Amino acid sequence: MKATSVAMSEMPGPKVYNVWWGDYHHGTQRQRGVVTYTLSPFRQSATSHLFRSYLFNGYRRLSAQLPYWIVPVGIGYGVYAWAKKKDAWQNSKEGHLAGASH
Repeated sequence: MKATSVAMSEMPGPKVYNVWWGDYHHGTQRQRGVVTYTLSPFRQSATSHLFRSYLFNGYRRLSAQLPYWIVPVGIGYGVYAWAKKKDAWQNSKEGHLAGASH
């Protein structure tokens, strides 16, 4: 495969380094070695099948990771449900009487 050639872009006006706004007459230096790379129009369709291939390959990759994240999520939800139940009991009349902290 042949790489694309280097394109030298010529902007209108003098090629100078960045200067202060409006200060184009004092101490400007000419720029050298500005290189612009381009991509061939025949190579720009790299993402044409991105969504169609993600349906199959993405599903396969996500399902392979399922055991690694479903266990921590299940443990986290179990702790959350337990804490909510305990908090509701402690804030109930029965919890206050059992704790006798008030």
